[in-house]
Amino acid sequence: MAQHELTVKFWGVRGSYPVPGSHTVRYGGNTACIEIRNDKHLLILDAGTGIIQLGESILKEYSEKYPRNSEKLHITVLLSHTHHDHIQGLPFFQPAYQGFCSLYVFGPQLLGEDLEQSLSISMEPRYCPIRLEELNSNKIIANIAETDVLILRNSGHAPLLRKIQEHNQPEFSDEDMIVRVYHSYAHPKDGVFIFKVISGNKSIVYATDTEGYTGGDSRLINFARGADLLIHDSQYSLEEYTDPGFPKQGFGHSTVEMACEVARKADIGQLVLFHHDPSHDDQQMDRITEYAKSLFPDVIIGREGMEIKL
Repeated sequence: MAQHELTVKFWGVRGSYPVPGSHTVRYGGNTACIEIRNDKHLLILDAGTGIIQLGESILKEYSEKYPRNSEKLHITVLLSHTHHDHIQGLPFFQPAYQGFCSLYVFGPQLLGEDLEQSLSISMEPRYCPIRLEELNSNKIIANIAETDVLILRNSGHAPLLRKIQEHNQPEFSDEDMIVRVYHSYAHPKDGVFIFKVISGNKSIVYATDTEGYTGGDSRLINFARGADLLIHDSQYSLEEYTDPGFPKQGFGHSTVEMACEVARKADIGQLVLFHHDPSHDDQQMDRITEYAKSLFPDVIIGREGMEIKL
């Protein structure tokens, strides 16, 4: 990887639940997981079922580079929230079982529960065959808040968590990877974290599980303004969202129109539609692609295996 190059790879793009099968071959059926890399850092956004194949790929790459397990493997995972489709792959993420892996997991405190406690509950024996404690990597699991900034230093050592203070901003190097946090309340029950990842002069905003407002989500538009890449929830068509028989308003997910409105008003370089409804097959996704281009020309639909270089 070239110095300062930022690579984004999509390992899972579905919302709600995974949908394997011949009708989802081209767009994929795994739930949310995105890999972001520069030449020093490996960052993972959400741990849906897409993280399983990503873990296998990471270990294969590591074993080829370090056949004697001679170096520490540092992986940082950011969780937008702890709904099942965003954490269900974590018990099957193979690097989490390796003693040479330092696994840093950051995410929100929701409904009064610390992140580590939420993950531990989701992996109790009544729900899961593997306890959180059985993941043998060096695990560091911590809450983050909207007032935090996460700093991945160029040294490749442990991520640093710093509070943002109005008159005492942290100093950054051009070679650091920086993550800023925005707490959106447009997803039940306790909201969701939206992340901005900055590396060099490039920025990526990850806005999953968020629902738009009339006139656009002003806070999100300000947070995302000028980003090179916006990955935005677009689970529903307008017809599904307003269906009188089963309306989706208040479910905490956006329409294609909402995502495109944010991209236009925030002056985004490129928009990726994400968190696809599990009922949308490849043919419907093709139709969504064509429609979205009429609303925002620089838009693509998230697909498993898709890679974007910035």
